[in-house]
Amino acid sequence: MHTADRIREILSSRGVSLYHVSQRSAEIYGRTSPYFVPQSLYHDISARAQAPDIHQLAALSAISNYCLCDWLAVFGFSLDDISRLQILTQWRNTALLVPNVYDEMQQVPWFREAGSDSIRSEIVPLSIFVKPSRRRAGELLAANTWRFLYARVGQTDLFAFPHLAPGSLVRIDARKTERALASLGAETSASLFLVETPTSFHCGHLRRTGRRHVLLCTADFPYTQLEIVLDKGTRILGVVDAELRPMLSGKLLPPAGRSPSPSKATLQPKAALRGELQQLLRSSRMRLGMSFRDASATSREIARILGDPLYFAAAGTLSDYENESSPLHHLPKIISLCSVYRIDFWQLLRAGGIQVEGLGQEAMSDELLSRDLATGRSNRAVPEEIDPQGPMLLSGLAGAWEEVPIFIRGALAAIVGIKDFSLSDIYWIGGIQNPIHPGLIGASLVAVNRRVRTPPRSAAATQWEQPLFMILKRDGSFLCAACELQDGFLAIHPHSEKLGTTVTLRNGIDAEVVGQVTAILRKLP
Repeated sequence: MHTADRIREILSSRGVSLYHVSQRSAEIYGRTSPYFVPQSLYHDISARAQAPDIHQLAALSAISNYCLCDWLAVFGFSLDDISRLQILTQWRNTALLVPNVYDEMQQVPWFREAGSDSIRSEIVPLSIFVKPSRRRAGELLAANTWRFLYARVGQTDLFAFPHLAPGSLVRIDARKTERALASLGAETSASLFLVETPTSFHCGHLRRTGRRHVLLCTADFPYTQLEIVLDKGTRILGVVDAELRPMLSGKLLPPAGRSPSPSKATLQPKAALRGELQQLLRSSRMRLGMSFRDASATSREIARILGDPLYFAAAGTLSDYENESSPLHHLPKIISLCSVYRIDFWQLLRAGGIQVEGLGQEAMSDELLSRDLATGRSNRAVPEEIDPQGPMLLSGLAGAWEEVPIFIRGALAAIVGIKDFSLSDIYWIGGIQNPIHPGLIGASLVAVNRRVRTPPRSAAATQWEQPLFMILKRDGSFLCAACELQDGFLAIHPHSEKLGTTVTLRNGIDAEVVGQVTAILRKLP
């Protein structure tokens, strides 16, 4: 169905025509307003092959009482791309993510309980106990018991090394902040914190040096430290309590031999900034440590990912956005700005003067929006099947983690680094009582690339850099460990902090490699 025909059908479901919508927009906003919807809208869409600007779409939403998110989807824009792009376009600095799910009516991949045997092994393929299913996003969000903060660890966040890997997604629990800060003393904290300064975010350990002074530091590199003063410009956002660690992000380099310090260009505010939008864009860009050229390069990557050059913003255009009074018009640029600068879509609209409060609240039906399975949307709800006699592994995991971060679903395959990522690539390892690798402490799930079954000849230099493999032993049990293949034997290496010697197994007889671990989901102590 052509876009114009779909708009006609949507308006017809409200008992109005485009003529009535145009007249109503003139009454509310005025004919010279950017919110005015012309009677020639159908022709304009067909002739120019582009969507109306954000003001006209906001007017369509307000007059029809259908959600703006759904109106954007009619023209091929998905606001949930913003969360995905924020993760896929990693920047050097640690960045706070916007964990929003904008379309709560969409159906997302989920699981249902299956099987009735109790879990007796330390490691099991997750597919034995759960099966693929689908759920409305809103149902999963309603089950969340707490709203956490999320961040992605930057390549230059020296304080996070080595306990958090560059590129890791981390979860921050703000509830633990007050108690953790009260217990800070002269010794380096066991917990990792997310610290916000006027110019950046950092993950690291803390040590108290005064009543309002704390030292941001690492546990392993004592020369990497920065004293900060807790005030309204610098605050502790919470305790890092979980990590989704990619294991293929490259070598973990030790931090440089001097503490980081913001450049003068970063610290100096720009004079005579005009408007809330310009301040939001500039402060967000500077906190990420981006120049206009850097931000433009990131937008180019976004345009490549989405396959549309309209998402690209030149450096000069980005500079104009921070100096002009009203740059918000075209949806591709707005989505790029939100993705590049890690800004919430609604926050950006409000800062740009878009009338958000009067927008429609009702979701379009699946038939009107033509939701389909290929895009995570479905015409029919798939009932959730639960075996009441089963081990309820999924329910136990959901309860223990309190929140399902479904905003990362679109970027999950890229995070784990597995093409055609599926349930069969996930292993539950929550039964391990005595992990032989530091990355497995507190771990619940790992992703395993079953296409990579040949361990390297020699292990990496440090324990955190050692690649992990899933190994199937002759008795049917699994082992997750660093190993190497030597003359037909698998040498299983414990990390340096664990007592014990290397275990040798005959490859293909005593054990075989299932695949390489590409990501670990773990809770931090």
